[in-house]
Amino acid sequence: MNKILIVDASDSDRRLMVGLLTRAGYEPIAVETMEAAKDEVVLSPWRSQRSVERNVHRAQ
Repeated sequence: MNKILIVDASDSDRRLMVGLLTRAGYEPIAVETMEAAKDEVVLSPWRSQRSVERNVHRAQ
C-alpha cells in the first residue's frame, strides 16, 4: 500500500483527505504541524538512512 503524508492544521480537512485517500487505496498519515510531519518523515521506513541524516542536519 502506498503511504502518503497529509499536513493540515484543519482537523476536518485532514479527516476528509484521510477518508478519500483510504478509499483510493492509499495509507494516509495525517498530522497537524510541520514539526509533526518532520518527525513522521524521520521515523518512516521508506526513507533511506542517508537522506534522513541529511534532513535532520538541515533542520537543526
